[in-house]
Amino acid sequence: MNMLQVEILRFNWSALPCGCHRTADHIPRDFLVSLSEEVPSDDAGATWADNHAYIQSNLMAPAVATASMVMSALAVGVPVHHRCNLLEVLQSLACGEQDAVAAQCLDVIRGGKWLLYEEITSGRSMDAAVYSHEIIALMEEEAERLQYVRTAAQGKLPSYLLNENYESHP
Repeated sequence: MNMLQVEILRFNWSALPCGCHRTADHIPRDFLVSLSEEVPSDDAGATWADNHAYIQSNLMAPAVATASMVMSALAVGVPVHHRCNLLEVLQSLACGEQDAVAAQCLDVIRGGKWLLYEEITSGRSMDAAVYSHEIIALMEEEAERLQYVRTAAQGKLPSYLLNENYESHP
């Protein structure tokens, strides 16, 4: 059993009401199916997060559990072609309109911030690096470190993020 499986089992998904008006027990199943696809959907989290853990920018009951599941998937390693979608979902969870729930999601993500920094510096995907950067920019305590990482990540982030006048919006 890997950490992703442990993290999924940590939550009582069937006790969480889903945004689709069922219980959230289908979210981890649908998530694992999506990770097995050779080509991810163009819509990040379309089958397991969007309209389930969040609806547009409104966070639903399974948001925090979903953030934990996604972070553990990034930690155990997922194919590169899925990472961008997972990071986009994390950004949606961390930026949702329900401030208290978004803060809880950001706390979950904060616990794995090094995965996000590694994504920025890896050069695997500029889109994934941008999502990682935008999530870390929400963490006020990371402002100084993020500036150093942006400088070190020349060529791995778009030029607008490297501009010294760029202001993140935590």
